[in-house]
Amino acid sequence: MRLRRCLIVPAVAAVLAFPAAHAADITQTRDGVTLTYQDPSGSTNAEVRDRIIATFFSAYPRERADFHPAAPSSVHIVMDPSYDGVAYVGEKEKAATITINPRWLEKHPNDTDLVTHEAMHIVQGYPGYASEQAPSWLVEGIADYARDVYGVDNAAGGWALPAQVKAEHKVDTGYRVTGAFLKWSEAEHPGLVEALDGALRKGSYTPALWKQRTGNDLAALWEAYVAQRAGGKQA
Repeated sequence: MRLRRCLIVPAVAAVLAFPAAHAADITQTRDGVTLTYQDPSGSTNAEVRDRIIATFFSAYPRERADFHPAAPSSVHIVMDPSYDGVAYVGEKEKAATITINPRWLEKHPNDTDLVTHEAMHIVQGYPGYASEQAPSWLVEGIADYARDVYGVDNAAGGWALPAQVKAEHKVDTGYRVTGAFLKWSEAEHPGLVEALDGALRKGSYTPALWKQRTGNDLAALWEAYVAQRAGGKQA
């Protein structure tokens, strides 16, 4: 489950702006959740590290309480210089581990709310990612919806849900595009995202759920969303 980001910050500026990194293996417990932060190579400076930890404890306990109180109470964040993506949550034995590429944070030191997105994936814990029962566009859309709701400082990271619908946007584009649609849909039909999340976790999701919860099928709901955005209305 990987993220896409667009903010560009020169790596040299990031290095000059923050104190030197140090190897770290830190364990903290707050709000019934234990986090183990591991950075064996000392790849991330102390200020960014501390903001990652603070962001996790701001977001994950609330996401967990709101969507899945039985989600793991013990989580790992691992800084891995060998990983060439941005961040991901693994499967099976790594289903409660967020792996982050520290080079991404060197270039984007304010994008620490990527942890909010990834933490939501731990809360989700859906079986069969990218299957009919858990389509990837919806899984990632819910995670970006959660980043918008629970994020600590998305603006500093240059991140926001799109305010306009572009010609190339589709309901199944995923990530921020779907996240913005879910935000609007939730405002129109309170409880929809929770219902989707619950069905996805049970493996019982079908497209029929949209009509059951809103009175419109997914295509019609998307058309209504596009029409409202075209008229300049915001969620």
